[in-house]
Amino acid sequence: MSRSWLKIAVCLTAGLYLAPAANSMQWPQDKLLAPALVQNALLSDKAHPEEVIVAAVNAIREDRLADADQLVDTLLSHRPNYRLAHLLKGDLLMARAQPLAGIGSSPFADDKLNDLREEANARLQRHSAPPPTDAIPANLLQLDPSQRYAVVVDAGSSRLFLYRNDAGVPRYVLDFYMTIGKLGFDKSREGDQRTPLGVYFITGHMPREQLDKTYGRLAELYGVGAWPLSYPNDWDRQQGRTGSGIWLHGVPYDTYSRAPKASNGCVALSNPDMAALGEYLLPGTPVVITPSIEWLSQAKWQARRSAAQAELEAWRRDWESLDTRNYLGHYASDFRSGKTELAEWKAQKVAVNAGKQWAKIRLGELSLFSYPSSEGDLLMANFLQDYRSSNLSNQSKKRLYFKREARDWRIVYEGALG
Repeated sequence: MSRSWLKIAVCLTAGLYLAPAANSMQWPQDKLLAPALVQNALLSDKAHPEEVIVAAVNAIREDRLADADQLVDTLLSHRPNYRLAHLLKGDLLMARAQPLAGIGSSPFADDKLNDLREEANARLQRHSAPPPTDAIPANLLQLDPSQRYAVVVDAGSSRLFLYRNDAGVPRYVLDFYMTIGKLGFDKSREGDQRTPLGVYFITGHMPREQLDKTYGRLAELYGVGAWPLSYPNDWDRQQGRTGSGIWLHGVPYDTYSRAPKASNGCVALSNPDMAALGEYLLPGTPVVITPSIEWLSQAKWQARRSAAQAELEAWRRDWESLDTRNYLGHYASDFRSGKTELAEWKAQKVAVNAGKQWAKIRLGELSLFSYPSSEGDLLMANFLQDYRSSNLSNQSKKRLYFKREARDWRIVYEGALG
């Protein structure tokens, strides 16, 4: 180990080894004493490197330093660029000279050390306080049948979660550590090095070969590949947000992972994790980026979903009934659709409905999201609209944003999907 890395690796976050051992993912005792088994598990992808890190930390907490040393050495033989493993190795080397109690009081001030501390905290927090995988993120209220999977990015805890659409009910599949923008989240302008908050969709896949042809040497920054997101969306544009090129992507091949805040605004995962996640991603896969996840029991989730469905159904019913007054009552005073504001929108709808004798409106392929936003409580609804009336029939894909006003929801945006 170089002198600079030894300097970085002499300590971890204060109290890291003094916390109670994690119950969620401890390496079996027989494997602790057989690093060859750990090596085989890593090579066969049966063990995630993060699991080995957690097992090593648990061993240190339990004063089984030899076991911890074997685990870390085995991990480094397979992941020689895993900096967090080097950090633990440095701690174990220091333990030969002095007890590890009170680690975190190093006199060194080093940005790399701080990055590693933050990474260690984020990774270990996942295992010491695991998420309730039988609960459902409040953001995923309804997925349409074509959306086989959905991604929820918990920007505050540096964790990405994948959910499967089980007949409309999101079911936990897996989760990964990930990195967001250097300056955090809530992107507002081009180049601000922040990750946006909102609901986005995978627009395609750029494998490494395509990145090499398009970006040359810069392609190394994206590792195994990139999955572009639909930022900015219509709500971002309505709020005046700028920028582009927000992706899910890997990292340079000489890097296993990075600090929780290290990208220019994208969501970055280690290359093995990005490759694993990429197996589930298709164009149209929803990606929700939120400051934190509100976990709901299935009963509370069902109640929340039913309430959102009722709001949409009330709008549809009043429109179909040609009750123009009640129909327009669903729109907020600050409603806009592109450059069209509420007064002009109302005038158009009054004129159109006056010429109708009847209307039938059906909504299909519905997806509903509780939208993460700094502008207040929002709901986003996407659907296929089948509109038939006495003088017009058409189908179109639509999107509505509802904003809570006191106890009511009002539509603040309506537009067609491309």
